[in-house]
Amino acid sequence: MKTKKRLRLKKKVIYKSLFFLVLILTISFFIMFIRLNILPFLYLMLVFLLLASFNLGIYYCLGHQKYRKLGTILSIILIFILSSGLNYQSITLNFLHHLSFLNLETKNINIITLKKENYNEVKDLGNKSLALVNDESTNKVENILNKEIKYSKKELDNSALLVDALLDNEVDAILMEDEELKIYQEMKEEFKNEIKVLKTYTIDIVKNDNEKKAKVTKEPFNIYITGIDTYGAINKVSRSDVNIVASINPKTHQILLTSIPRDYYVQLHNTTGLKDKLTHSGLKGIDMSIKTIEDLLEEDINYYLKINFTSLVKIIDALDGIDIDVPFSFHANYQEEDGSFVYYEFNEGLNHLDGKQALAYSRERYDLREGDIGRAKHQQQVIEAMINKLTTSKLLTNYPSLIGSIDQEFATDLSLNDITSLIQMQLKDMPSWTIEKQVLIGTDSDELTYTFPKSYGYVMIPDEESVNNAKNKINEITNNY
Repeated sequence: MKTKKRLRLKKKVIYKSLFFLVLILTISFFIMFIRLNILPFLYLMLVFLLLASFNLGIYYCLGHQKYRKLGTILSIILIFILSSGLNYQSITLNFLHHLSFLNLETKNINIITLKKENYNEVKDLGNKSLALVNDESTNKVENILNKEIKYSKKELDNSALLVDALLDNEVDAILMEDEELKIYQEMKEEFKNEIKVLKTYTIDIVKNDNEKKAKVTKEPFNIYITGIDTYGAINKVSRSDVNIVASINPKTHQILLTSIPRDYYVQLHNTTGLKDKLTHSGLKGIDMSIKTIEDLLEEDINYYLKINFTSLVKIIDALDGIDIDVPFSFHANYQEEDGSFVYYEFNEGLNHLDGKQALAYSRERYDLREGDIGRAKHQQQVIEAMINKLTTSKLLTNYPSLIGSIDQEFATDLSLNDITSLIQMQLKDMPSWTIEKQVLIGTDSDELTYTFPKSYGYVMIPDEESVNNAKNKINEITNNY
């Protein structure tokens, strides 16, 4: 008798422990949903009622010997569902918190001297001459240098003058941003062979606060989508290879993608004299790109979304690739992170592309009939294909790897509340969105630029009618509410 009593008592403890585990997981699951703040109130109440019903049912079954087997099976099923759900919720919460707070941009500033000079350390430049272009990043480097050495400073207007001053022995050293250095090394073989980098300083620049925020679920807004031509950290400053303005109207459920070719010949914001390629605006930081595009389109940019090569490859690979309807056959060379090249063939018709193939497809212009215009259209295709893949049921099976792959791989100044509000709106109304696309066009030319005032380079002169038509189309979307 005592043995049977002990056995019954042991079973009661097991069943109570099982129910207690289910209850703890249920409470944790529901609290996590509240923290995520992505479910509309009605959906949240439905989840609460459903979980409460399951828990009451399990409690009843485990409390009656006749239904304990059923209660045990239901408990195990619910534990598995809740554990998986908590994992998904945790991944999502971490991602959302990381996403919205990348408000720093990083510049690598190099101290450059001539190889023939006997300078091996920064201290060797004591009482020597140093030239720079005065801005926030070089000022920060100066603050560091002033604690180490004494030197005479020469301020110049642009990087081209810095290069000339160094090669002509007018100064002993120059300060130059890393991405600009790479461009000059590509353009001037003698510069690449004659100079050496004495030291590189990594400088963080705090982005300006967004003063043009919108009520994203109630009024239209514009997002600047930029893709920088570099690998590695997303907060690195580099050329803007992709320039797309997404005009979104949450009331009419319209999205308009306006692509601006990277070599569009525009006046950089707050500059005079020579115009420049739009892509060079990225060398001055994302704020410069945004303000330059605002000047061009006469339209406020409310937010930005920034990705780079690494981001795109990882996202598309996590989606198990994307399907692209290639309009005609062509080839492209993909440059690996180590500088080597891979050759890709794209055949007319439906192509399934992995991350590297998609990057090559969206970057190629030399083998396209429309050149830079064709490249912009391909970039829009890639974005649309990613949206299509993200809205399929297969996303659930790839979700952890997708979120893990893009965590801190792209940046935006949309707030966490903005993002969750948009998700709530989509879940509540389940609207069908209309996506339209347009590409600004222009005329090919060779011109001097603001960044490289002594070297002619390829640019695209804007077609004014194309720009005006784009402005009107954006106005139709943003003023309709």
